Amino acid sequence: DSINRSGNERYLNMPARPGDIIMVPGGGEVLVQGWVEKPGAYKISSGLTILGAVAAAGGPLFPADTSSVELIRTNHQGQKTSSVANLNAIKGGEQPDLPLREGDVIDISSSSPKLVAYGIYRFFTTIMHIGASVPIIR
Repeated sequence: DSINRSGNERYLNMPARPGDIIMVPGGGEVLVQGWVEKPGAYKISSGLTILGAVAAAGGPLFPADTSSVELIRTNHQGQKTSSVANLNAIKGGEQPDLPLREGDVIDISSSSPKLVAYGIYRFFTTIMHIGASVPIIR
């Protein structure tokens, strides 16, 4: 990325002296949405990658399709681009773990077979939870 120097060039060449305070703006946020434990906006720290952001969001839930995680990025002209990441391939070193930028969106969709199994599991755990809370009167 190039630095927009119009009007600020005189400040870029100023030397730092003892006692100077240099303010570095925050890195912004990325949005992690879909089948993760805690979807939401997360602050970008130095070196934050796709795996790091998914981990910060509590990791993928069982129905998540970890082989097809979408990274949506908006460029400087406002155009959205999309790329697909495979979390297992990243963990195995077969695919690069891309660094994130301010405004990136990570979307983790579900896998249909896993979603059906998860739905059945949730149904029975809910029934068991309700059943366990009903008092037995003799």
